[in-house]
Amino acid sequence: MSEKKKAVLFDLDGTLWNSAEEVLLCWNRVLAPMGRHITRSELDRLMGLTPREIGDAQFSDLPPAERYALTDRCLTSEDPYLYARGARLYPNVRETLLQLKACYFIGLVSNCTESYALAFLHAHGLTALFDDHETAGRTGLGKGDNIRLLMTRNQIEKAVYIGDTAKDLSAAQEANIPFLYASWGFGDLGDVQPIVDAFSELAESVSTVLEG
Repeated sequence: MSEKKKAVLFDLDGTLWNSAEEVLLCWNRVLAPMGRHITRSELDRLMGLTPREIGDAQFSDLPPAERYALTDRCLTSEDPYLYARGARLYPNVRETLLQLKACYFIGLVSNCTESYALAFLHAHGLTALFDDHETAGRTGLGKGDNIRLLMTRNQIEKAVYIGDTAKDLSAAQEANIPFLYASWGFGDLGDVQPIVDAFSELAESVSTVLEG
């Protein structure tokens, strides 16, 4: 366990990387034999949702058992592809994580499956830069609960959560920690402050929140 008591916690999709094109390819390989198809705009609205929320949103015409089974098939199809190939990291992710890790505990908290998070960490050689991670796929909990779980497990005294959607903001509020809005992601949070416009600006913004 890290001895650092201040933490920088990250959302994944829309914050650290954009895997939309890769996920779209994988999903449509599953859906095509069924005469189904998902578009990029439909996929974008699913980013950040839990697996069950995805099923309810995308396959609402199916009975619950069938919609969740199909969601699981689509999500599972992503893992080997992303594990081997990765996706598009946002600019300066690796450099900024290295800079932050010198001073802070670095964590990942996402509504994705556990294997999806591991694919991200493996494909881009980032495993060593994250001190811990938690996912809805592993715990079955919401993001706010998973933030609290990770903080308690690692005895974190102060943290900031960085994300790009309204659900990320709500999760930070539920966990009673500050939020930094990553404006480059999938969400549109309007006048939410504080806002960060590029990953390279994070170190300064984090310092203001955690050291101010």
